Amino acid sequence: MPTNRSKIIALWATPRSISTAFEKTFSCREDMKVVHEPFADVYYFSQWRRATTFGECPEQYQYSAVMAMETLKPVKEKPIFFKDMAYQALPYIDKTFLASLTNTFILRHPVEVIASIYKQGITVSEEEFGFTALEQLFSIVTEELGQTAVVVEATRFRRNPQIILEKYCHAIGVDFDPTMLNWEVGQMKAWKPHEQEFQAKWHQTLENSTTILPPAEVNVAIRSEDAEMIERAKAIYKRLDSLAL
Repeated sequence: MPTNRSKIIALWATPRSISTAFEKTFSCREDMKVVHEPFADVYYFSQWRRATTFGECPEQYQYSAVMAMETLKPVKEKPIFFKDMAYQALPYIDKTFLASLTNTFILRHPVEVIASIYKQGITVSEEEFGFTALEQLFSIVTEELGQTAVVVEATRFRRNPQIILEKYCHAIGVDFDPTMLNWEVGQMKAWKPHEQEFQAKWHQTLENSTTILPPAEVNVAIRSEDAEMIERAKAIYKRLDSLAL
C-alpha cells in the first residue's frame, strides 16, 4: 500500500500500454475527476516542446507545465485520477510535485508496444518510446521519495480486469466500484482539432468498445534500427514487471 495517500492519483505510462483503457475505468466513477494526459500539449505543441511527431499547433505555444498542473486541482473534494506518459511529464515536473501525488505505473511488454506503434505508421524516438522515462520516474518515486509504487502489467490487466482493478483500488485507498468495468461506446472526450491525429486515432478501439478487451496474439518484425532500444526496454520491463500487482 502506498506510503503517500494523495487526493491526486497519477498513472504513469508508456505509449500503447492500455493506459487509456485503464483511465476509462476510472471515468466511469462519479466520485473522481479524471484528467487525460495534461502534459501532452506541453511536450508536443508548446514553445517548450521536445518533439514534432504530430505536427504544428501555433495557438497552443503558450500552454505551459504550470497550466497543465492547474488542471490537477481537486474540485469539491473529489480526488483526481490522471493518466500521462512519463516522458511527456518528466522534463517539466520536479520532486515536490511528484511527492504530492500517489504515483502508480502501468507498462506493457516492449514488443507489444512497438507492434502497436508500427500500426500507427509513425516513428518514435527512444524518449517517446517511453521506457527510460518510466524507469526514471519510478526510481525517483521509490528511491528518492520513499513511496511504495503501485505497478500494473497491461496484458495481465486485460486478462483479469476485475481482479487487477480490485487490487489497484485497494492499493490507492479507494473502494472498487463494479461500474468501472462497463461503459457506453463513444469518444473519450471532445478532441480539439490538433488532437485528431495526436489522440483520437490512437483510441479508436477503446472508443468503440464497452469493456476491457482481452489480449490478442502479437506478431511483429522488429526493425533493425529499433532492436537495441527494444532490448533496453525489455530490461526495464522485467524490473518493473517483477513488482506488478
